[in-house]
Amino acid sequence: MAYPEAKVEFLLGGAYVDVTTDVYVRGRINITCGRKDRGSRPSPSRCRFYLKNSPEVRARYSPVNPTGEYYGLLLPNTVCRISVNPNGTQWYRFCGVIPDFVLDRNATDLDRWVAVDAFGLLYALQGGDPPAYNALRRHINHYGPLACWPLTDGSDARQGSEIVTGGEPMRAVGKSGSFFQGQPNWSRGDLAPWLSSVVQLPDNTRGQLTATMQPADVTSWAVDFFRSGLGGDDDTLTVYDTGPGTDADPLNAYIVVADRSANQLRLDVTFYGETGTGTSTLWAQDDPGIFDESPHMIRFVIEQSGAEIAWSLIIDGETVAFATDPTLYHPPTRLRYDWGVTTATADPSSLGYVTCWGDTAPDAADTWKAVLGNLREPAGRRIERLCLEEGIPLRVIGSLDDTPLMGPQMNATLMSLLEAAIAVDGSTLTDATDELALEIRTNRSKYSQGVSA
Repeated sequence: MAYPEAKVEFLLGGAYVDVTTDVYVRGRINITCGRKDRGSRPSPSRCRFYLKNSPEVRARYSPVNPTGEYYGLLLPNTVCRISVNPNGTQWYRFCGVIPDFVLDRNATDLDRWVAVDAFGLLYALQGGDPPAYNALRRHINHYGPLACWPLTDGSDARQGSEIVTGGEPMRAVGKSGSFFQGQPNWSRGDLAPWLSSVVQLPDNTRGQLTATMQPADVTSWAVDFFRSGLGGDDDTLTVYDTGPGTDADPLNAYIVVADRSANQLRLDVTFYGETGTGTSTLWAQDDPGIFDESPHMIRFVIEQSGAEIAWSLIIDGETVAFATDPTLYHPPTRLRYDWGVTTATADPSSLGYVTCWGDTAPDAADTWKAVLGNLREPAGRRIERLCLEEGIPLRVIGSLDDTPLMGPQMNATLMSLLEAAIAVDGSTLTDATDELALEIRTNRSKYSQGVSA
């Protein structure tokens, strides 16, 4: 291809800049992409060319040159795109990022250049050592809660890390006044095979997990926790708000009580005022269906409603109770999970992903789908959702709904999950050529194509 027919652009300062005149004509623009053979996975798109950086262009492509025209704009992972215009129509052939600008020169120092190697998004996804997350963790990360303690810290942990802001960890303490001063068994609990191991709350013990958070300026908040197993006699999650603690405006503690001995789930509220305290029951349900070995999600929601609050309780993605209460609204500030198993016949339970949401709380039904590993999700939709959760643009050719259904999403790296979905459908995942995005072509879209002109 003759160079006058090619156009090379860099995305600098939010706009594409044409740098074609600085591309050396003595070398070729080499672009590679696609599969090398039928048995290989898609190779990342790659483009290589050379830029003039001699005195005649004032070394404008030296990132550290303060007199350069593009000083401060030639950053790592600068976006580059290549197009051709053979018949008056612009066709994009490549779009990717330049990890670094490699400077070089000849022995006389009269000729200086930059060897540009640009790569598509697949290069970053297939390389490095990215973290492996399960469906629930990716879902939580995407929606950005106020705080989250997954309690997946490993067998050597002594506290649960807060993953959103690096805030206060969740600490385990023995319950005051109890003979059985319990500590959880880190990494021994299981919610589901496709989710990471969490803490196990052992039998014949009583203990507490406590955490604090910074009060946020939100008009509603919610707390999720996920459990499995039979559990103790009286497991409770208590969330304290930021009420000043006066008789007119008390500090309120909302308590979700999982009472296995009575086979009951209950919502209580305790108020702390200047002259005393009191507790009332807002709601109770017998046989709630959470005392078994399956994973269960419980969400408690508080919303500001004028001079009152509106509360709701959600089990496994479905609202089971809601009402209003003449209580002044305040955001949460700390929480505590108490467990107590003091009989030999009681079985341990597992607890994980204690999450506090603000105004951006996702729909509870979507969170419950993530708990189930997005079971029976079309392969194409899984690719779309994974890209959305990671903030990766996706171009689609074909119908994502017209792809096979998949099982639970396992705990794996992003590229491993994408490759699994590609293998199920037989689709093709490549780098887009006109923007920094991935492009999927479904298997069915490859057949019965129309005749092109």
